[in-house]
Amino acid sequence: MSSPTAHTIASASITSRRRIFPFAVRPGNSTHLTKALSIVDGSVLRYSPARATWFFDAPALPLSIPDTDSLATSLSKVLVSYPQWSGSLHMPHPNADTNSTSHDQRFNRPQLTWGTDDDPGVEFIDAQSLHRLSLLPTPEERARSHRIWDASIVAALGTMSDTPKLALHDRVSSEGLPCMVVQITKFACGGIIRIAIAVKFAHPLADAQTLLTFVHDWAAVHRGLSVPIREFAPELLDRTAAGDIDASLPDRDILSRSGSIPLHRFDWWASGTPDCPPFMLPETEIPSQFADVKTLELGRPLPWKTWDILAPVRYYVVHFTRQEIINMWQAATSAANTPNDLRLSKLDALLAHIWTLIIRARELSLDNSQVHLDVTLGLRPRVSPTLSPYFIGSPLLNIPISQPASQISMASALLIRSSMAIYNPEAIGALLHEMAYMIDPSRRWNTFLGERHTIVTSWLESRPGMTVYDVDFGFGAKPRMVDSLLFECDGCVQIMESGSKILSNTYSDSKRTPWYDTGVSVGLHFKEDVMERMLADPWFRKYDK
Repeated sequence: MSSPTAHTIASASITSRRRIFPFAVRPGNSTHLTKALSIVDGSVLRYSPARATWFFDAPALPLSIPDTDSLATSLSKVLVSYPQWSGSLHMPHPNADTNSTSHDQRFNRPQLTWGTDDDPGVEFIDAQSLHRLSLLPTPEERARSHRIWDASIVAALGTMSDTPKLALHDRVSSEGLPCMVVQITKFACGGIIRIAIAVKFAHPLADAQTLLTFVHDWAAVHRGLSVPIREFAPELLDRTAAGDIDASLPDRDILSRSGSIPLHRFDWWASGTPDCPPFMLPETEIPSQFADVKTLELGRPLPWKTWDILAPVRYYVVHFTRQEIINMWQAATSAANTPNDLRLSKLDALLAHIWTLIIRARELSLDNSQVHLDVTLGLRPRVSPTLSPYFIGSPLLNIPISQPASQISMASALLIRSSMAIYNPEAIGALLHEMAYMIDPSRRWNTFLGERHTIVTSWLESRPGMTVYDVDFGFGAKPRMVDSLLFECDGCVQIMESGSKILSNTYSDSKRTPWYDTGVSVGLHFKEDVMERMLADPWFRKYDK
């Protein structure tokens, strides 16, 4: 299948915009509430938005033809279960600069206010594309004939507008800005309507799991089903923090424990170094409230020298088959001297293989300095008491898996597994205590990009029927493609189910079908030269036997 390059793709044109509010609830006529986000939510203010696009082929039945107005109506109805997302995301008023108040009232602790006349609502965008969805291979085509696919055209299609900016996009602005944007893009393919449904959240409100919960609920409402009110209770995460996080001073013993837990802990305020790109300097400025504080201690600056921010980046989606995953796991199990109390997972093996390819492509195989696989870790099952899989928020942490580059191999799967095991409820509780007393929760960045870091985020879903390809708006078909719309930065890896119906095996209990049974889809974002070397590496398909 030949397709245009990203350079020849015309972005979708916007035809209308409107704001959507919870169904039958006018702004100001609902309960007026303000609630602080969780300790962790406040730490991801600098992260790019949580967003994704679902592309749907033409409906199987004429009565199922996608209609923008009906999607707007069902969005309004599902917002009854999520009323806070039509409200305002903002900083505390006043924005305190002391630790003497409640932990959720301290400096730069974001809050949501909803049920007022000033609620900004959810931005709802109608758009039209000149292109055909046949530009995008189906899951089955990606599993058969497009197992390495140049996905750069997805962003070029323009299925999510850059405007309006989301609330607190600069950690300050909130007036009139939505915290959620939805765009419906119609593709007129020979007179048959096909659509893309894209959703974008300010990251403090939603990680991938929350995004999936919402989109599945919206799809269910669009099919005429009812969904539960999703409890918005960020305080449940805060309660899992160790010690008293509302005391005027932190507990020194807990801080000592948290300080021994591996994290990168890069300090934005210390990062206005000579190596900092000029356009990034505003990000490193110390807020005026603290500019004259002589006792202010600065931490470790970001290693700007290791990241060429302006270097062109390529985006490819790779399909690995079930048998490849099994072969990777067998190779990793054989290479690693695994203790009896640790069992390598198939994901550990996949990550070890990808990490090995990255190190080879970056030409670091003889380098004895440390490199880092920074894995995005979901905290819902890792705190005590555990949080529901439907917990609404962005409870995640980037953890470092570090090793000399020259030692990265399939045996690194054991390091990946043992490193993740460190972050148990006690460790997370101590880290939450530390984060509760940070002067500014978004001051620290626990990851980085460039030649010595790789950020990994997994969208693999353990909840039955809740994967990205299970989303069903009643159009008569599952999505043709789902794309996470990650910004193209050097060193991002994103993993999700393949969506393919090509089974490598059959299981009697479909609810327990493993995530890799129809293969897996891996999104790779790397510098052009690194990507070229990676895709040309004979080790890339080493386990395709």
